[in-house]
Amino acid sequence: MRHRFSVLFSIVAVVGLLFAAGCDSTGSLSDGGRGTLEVSMSGTSSAKSLNTPSTTSHPQDSIEAAAVTIAEMSIVPVEDTSDEGSDAGTSVLRSENFEVDLIDLETGLDTTLAETEIPAGEYSQVRLITNEEASVTFEDGSQKDVMIASGQQTGLKVNFDPVAIESADRANVTLNWNVEKSLKGNPQGNLVITPVIDASADVSSAGN
Repeated sequence: MRHRFSVLFSIVAVVGLLFAAGCDSTGSLSDGGRGTLEVSMSGTSSAKSLNTPSTTSHPQDSIEAAAVTIAEMSIVPVEDTSDEGSDAGTSVLRSENFEVDLIDLETGLDTTLAETEIPAGEYSQVRLITNEEASVTFEDGSQKDVMIASGQQTGLKVNFDPVAIESADRANVTLNWNVEKSLKGNPQGNLVITPVIDASADVSSAGN
């Protein structure tokens, strides 16, 4: 009787270990469970309210386009959002260069940045790697390269309340770029972009 109990206990222990090994770093089972994620970007402020001081070489209402090139976009699981995170569960959503015009955003044009499947898990951050400078075009046809603070070195880390994405769920993350606060002039009369971006997320379950 004791021998049978030992064999049964061993079987239960092995099954438990196999189940634990099947879990990945985002808390989902490694059975291919995936959900769909859509990331979009919108903007706030009006074209006439860009916060550039009068000392700049161009008046604030003469900006016709402000093109930011995003080189890579990723979504980061909850446990990897700190600076010391391993990034083991991070999913790259786009890895090719694409442009976002801040002036289009602030006039109400939403831009879909990505729509793709990602592993089931709990996420709380979108990370954007941008080029070092943005290209600003003025109404007189002239252009100026404007530095983007932190965009290339550490990436723009946009946090949102954690959302749990299960197999077959659909999640939507909206990045709201505050153009008025982001695009400014410094005392030397130069434009600079210090991104001010917040985000919101919602999930629709497969059963709903």
